[in-house]
Amino acid sequence: MTATFSRFQKTSCLVGLFLAWAVGYADRVLMSTALVPISHEFALNAREAGMLLSAFYISYALMQLVGGWLSDRFGSRIVVVMCIVVWSVFTGATSLAWSFVSLLAIRFLFGVGEGSFSPASSVTVAEVFPKPERARAKSFLISTVYLGNAAGSGMIALTVAKLGWRGSFEILSMTGVVVAAILWMSLKGGMAQQRQRKAERPRMVWRPVLRMPMAWRLCAIWFFTSMLYVGVQSWMPSYLLKTYRIDLMHVGLAVTVPNLIAFCGGYGVGALLDRFGARYERLFLVMGALCATVFFSLMITTTTIALLLAYWTLFLLSFNFVYATVFAAPLRHVPEHLIGSTSGLMNFGGQLGNTITPVATGALIAASGGAFFSAFWLMIGAGVLATIAAATWKVTAPPSQLNAAAAPGSPNREAMDEGLNAQR
Repeated sequence: MTATFSRFQKTSCLVGLFLAWAVGYADRVLMSTALVPISHEFALNAREAGMLLSAFYISYALMQLVGGWLSDRFGSRIVVVMCIVVWSVFTGATSLAWSFVSLLAIRFLFGVGEGSFSPASSVTVAEVFPKPERARAKSFLISTVYLGNAAGSGMIALTVAKLGWRGSFEILSMTGVVVAAILWMSLKGGMAQQRQRKAERPRMVWRPVLRMPMAWRLCAIWFFTSMLYVGVQSWMPSYLLKTYRIDLMHVGLAVTVPNLIAFCGGYGVGALLDRFGARYERLFLVMGALCATVFFSLMITTTTIALLLAYWTLFLLSFNFVYATVFAAPLRHVPEHLIGSTSGLMNFGGQLGNTITPVATGALIAASGGAFFSAFWLMIGAGVLATIAAATWKVTAPPSQLNAAAAPGSPNREAMDEGLNAQR
C-alpha cells in the first residue's frame, strides 16, 4: 500500500487499537476470574463452567473468517469500530444474566461481536504502517493480551468485594463504548485511502488463501499453541484457589504480575521480528512453543507460589515468540488484499483450539473428582504438538492466483518478493 500517514495519525491509530485490544482481553480474563463467584451463584459444576468459557470461543472462531473477508473487501475502519460497540453491549448484558442458559447465550453473542476484530485490526495495521514497521506495531498491539489479563484480574479482584462480578462487567461495558468513539476518530484521517483501496481490491479472496500452504501451517501452529495458552489462562485462577488456598483478591494479584512482565516483553519480540524475522522465524516459533511447554510443566509440579509465578512469567515470555510471529507473518509475507482473510483463517484455527480446551479440560477435571492433572496432561500434549507444527514452518511461493497480483509494477510485488526470499 502506497498511502502515507503522518506520525500523529500512526500514533492515534496505535493508541486506539491498543485500548480496544486491552478492553477485549480484559473482558475475557474477567470472565475467567469471575468464574469462581459465577459458578457459586448459579451452582455450576466444572463441566458447565467449561461450556460457559467455550461458548464465547465458538462464535469468536466463526467470525474470524467473516471479519477477515469484510475487512479485505470494504476496509477496516467500520469493522473494527462496530466490533467494539457490539461486544461492549454484550459485556454489559453479561451483568444481567439470570441463569446458566442466559449466560451461555450472552457469551456466545459476545463472541460474535469480538470475533471480527482481530483480522480487521491486522488490515488496519497494513493500511497505516509501512512493511518495515508492521511487526513492531502488531506485536505491540497483541501484547495487550497480557495487559488486559493483568487489568482484568486486578479489576475483578478489586471490584468484586464492593460491586460484585456484575458491577465489574458494567464498568468494562462503558469503557468499551468510550474506546469505540476514540478509535472512530483516530481512523478518520485514512478514509480517503480506504475508499480508493476498496475500489482497487480484487473480488476473489478465499480461493487463493485456501490454496496457500503457508496459511494452513499458521493455522496448525496457532491451533495447538492456543490450546496450551487458553488452558492456562482459563483454569489457573481456579487451580490457585484450590491448590494454594488463597483468596480471590490474591489470585487477581498473582495473575497480574506475570502478565505485566510479559506485556513489557511484547514490543521487544516485535523489534526482533522486524530485524531478524526473515532468517529466524522458524527458530522463534519452535523455541517459543518448546519453552512454553517446559515452563508450564514446571508450573504444575512446583510446590511454592513464588516459583509458580516465576515459571508462569517465563511461560508467557516464551509464548510471546509464537504469538508475535504468527500474527506478524501475514503482514510480512501475504499480498495486501489477502492479509485480513489469511489472518482470519489463522486465528480461526486458534479459536477452534480455544473452543475445545475449556470444555475438554472441564470434563477431565469433573471426571477426576476435581483434580487438575489429567487436564494439564492434555495441555502439555498440545504444547508438544505445537512444537512439532512449528518445525514445519516454511515461507512458500503463493499459488498461481497470486502471481498476477504480484506482477512487476503491482503494489503487492513487495510482499511476494519477501515471501519468496525470507527463508533463504
